[in-house]
Amino acid sequence: MKNLDISNIANIINYRYQNQSKIQFSGVVSGLDTASIVEKLMEIESQPVIRLTDKYKKLELKQKAYQQVREKLQGFIDFLSTFRLQSTLLAKNVETNSKILTIRASSVALNGTYYVKVLSTATRSSLISGRTIGPDEIDLSTTFGTLNYRYTPLDSSLTVQKGSRNYTVEVKTSDTITDILSKFEEIFGKGNVVFQEGKLKIISDEAFAIRQNSGNFLKVFNLENAPVVQVENNYIMESTVHVGAISLHRTISQIASYRSISVESGELVINGVKISFTTNMTLSQLISTINNSNAGVSVTYDASKDKLVFVSTKTGATTISIDDNGTNLSQLLGLDNAVFSVGNVAQIQISRDGINWQDLYSDSNDFSYEGITISVAETSNEVQKFTVSTDINGMREKIKEFVEKWNEVMNYLYTKLTENEVKGKSEEEMTEEEKLQGLLKNDPLVRRIFENIRAFIYTKVEGDIKLLAELGISTGRFDYQNIKIGKIVLDEDKLMAKVAEDPYKVWQFFGEPNNGFAQKLLSYIREVTRTAGMIDRVAGTSGSINREKRALAKQIENWIERLQKKEQMLWNRFSAMESVLSKLQAQGVWLAQVISARSKNS
Repeated sequence: MKNLDISNIANIINYRYQNQSKIQFSGVVSGLDTASIVEKLMEIESQPVIRLTDKYKKLELKQKAYQQVREKLQGFIDFLSTFRLQSTLLAKNVETNSKILTIRASSVALNGTYYVKVLSTATRSSLISGRTIGPDEIDLSTTFGTLNYRYTPLDSSLTVQKGSRNYTVEVKTSDTITDILSKFEEIFGKGNVVFQEGKLKIISDEAFAIRQNSGNFLKVFNLENAPVVQVENNYIMESTVHVGAISLHRTISQIASYRSISVESGELVINGVKISFTTNMTLSQLISTINNSNAGVSVTYDASKDKLVFVSTKTGATTISIDDNGTNLSQLLGLDNAVFSVGNVAQIQISRDGINWQDLYSDSNDFSYEGITISVAETSNEVQKFTVSTDINGMREKIKEFVEKWNEVMNYLYTKLTENEVKGKSEEEMTEEEKLQGLLKNDPLVRRIFENIRAFIYTKVEGDIKLLAELGISTGRFDYQNIKIGKIVLDEDKLMAKVAEDPYKVWQFFGEPNNGFAQKLLSYIREVTRTAGMIDRVAGTSGSINREKRALAKQIENWIERLQKKEQMLWNRFSAMESVLSKLQAQGVWLAQVISARSKNS
């Protein structure tokens, strides 16, 4: 006989005799409802296997009930694992009026007042193009229409108001820069309109303003947002950036053509990180590629200076090294003679008494000092001050939460030990929870777990505080019901008196790594719930319930084989009966025919 796979037991417990499936088959000769007769006989014969499968189902449900107990205790483990930590029970409060400090204190920080002087903040290293990217040496004979580095020039009409008079200036794309200077000199006077280092500069002895009626002259010459500044008796307007400043949407090859520099596709190496590029990339795409790399820099284009600005992503004295691998990209972008500025480290001084000071340095604006993290926003000439104290209200709330979690677990276990099974409902009518109810009533394993945890109420630990009762945690005065179900209550006044006396000793009682109350309780519950632990030895994969299920499965298989043989035997006997009746019927017909024939001959 083959070994039964317990995972297929569901197929067995749905055996057709339990489902009372009908095989409609009537006696051909006898006229008997043979199928019904066999079915009724097999229903009687199958009662033992039905009882076995019911027992099997109950064992499965009991496994689930144990698993629920395990999950409940594991939830308590999760709570205790955090509850016992210093960072939970000895959390710190920080008070400060400082607007430039952000303080976080861990549980090991010493209580008291601290004084801080912020001498410097951390800055980032930077690298800026040593010259403009676009051409800044533009000849006066250059026509307006060819200044297409950032915008495409259009014929423009301008209104210039100087003092109380208005003038109209028409600029054609065919006009040279010399032509443009002449048109403005007619308004402002010879020598008062100059073009140097790529910028147009207008000097006036009267206040003036320029309005663009059509075209884009002011944009091309970068005068659109240029202010008119009074210097002594003159009013001056100057291009915010040279007219050769490029657009972010120009490709590297286009920019190279403006500067008559030969650039090849290849790799740019920044701080040892290789970044591939092609000359078909726009300047914007190149910047995005660098910023999305792990080179440790952030790149921006300074439109007012027509330069690239590289800034380290980390503060402090970091390097920014760039190698274009012979592609000439550095020359094009002005990085071959870039201006490098090294970042600074931050410095503060800290004191516990305001007299004796200790210097602290950091590459960032965050400092660590004896369990305290100090973040600075800016420097100040004033001494900053903050106070660290134990969060005693937070400790009280956490201990109250411990009492609630304890009572929740004990109430759950006690309920499982005392609840009755659901009566008056069929299996089909019951919910999963109703099916599980009462399966662990008076269960010896659950009782042992319940009683062992309850005994912790009176467990002593080493240290200045030895019992829960010293912290105001007990079953209450002469409360038998609480004692029976393991419920505890908290006297907050008594607890807070102990906390005020020494919060560290309160933590030691609960969380001391080798001997603390929470640690001992945690160790016991872990033993109960761990793999191959107390619950697992009963309800786990290799537990006693699974062994019993396997034995039942074997019995069910044997019974089903017996039932199948029994059913076949009944059908064989009924078939034999039908065969005999069929022969008798045939003989009767023959005899009737013979008698009838003789009667006619006589």
